[in-house]
Amino acid sequence: MTSPILQLPISYLLWHYTTAWTDLLRLYKNFSWFLWNFFSIRILFETLFSPWHRIKEHAEKDTGGLLGSIILNLILRLIGFFARAATIVWGILALVLFSILFSVFFVLWAFLPILIIGSVLYGTVGLVRF
Repeated sequence: MTSPILQLPISYLLWHYTTAWTDLLRLYKNFSWFLWNFFSIRILFETLFSPWHRIKEHAEKDTGGLLGSIILNLILRLIGFFARAATIVWGILALVLFSILFSVFFVLWAFLPILIIGSVLYGTVGLVRF
């Protein structure tokens, strides 16, 4: 029977190079889903040309009222378009930035045990020299 102290590094390495990869991919999927829904990208695309806050001007029967109503509705739609487009752009930028950072982390994950062992050895040598 082996000691639990000796089993811990082996269990960690086994988890690190098997189960953790699928967990990391699931984590990426969950965070991406969160960012997509936090910025409501799909909904904003569907309502891109809707008036801002659904505010509409109803026209009077005369020409001036109709023309003013059309101009005001156009302005409200433009405000809605630019506000939604800016939110979509920020959401997509957040997704791209998250994907890039996660890709770097995913690559570094393979070398993490080596970095941990190297850090422990470096600290031990520094402590002995002290």
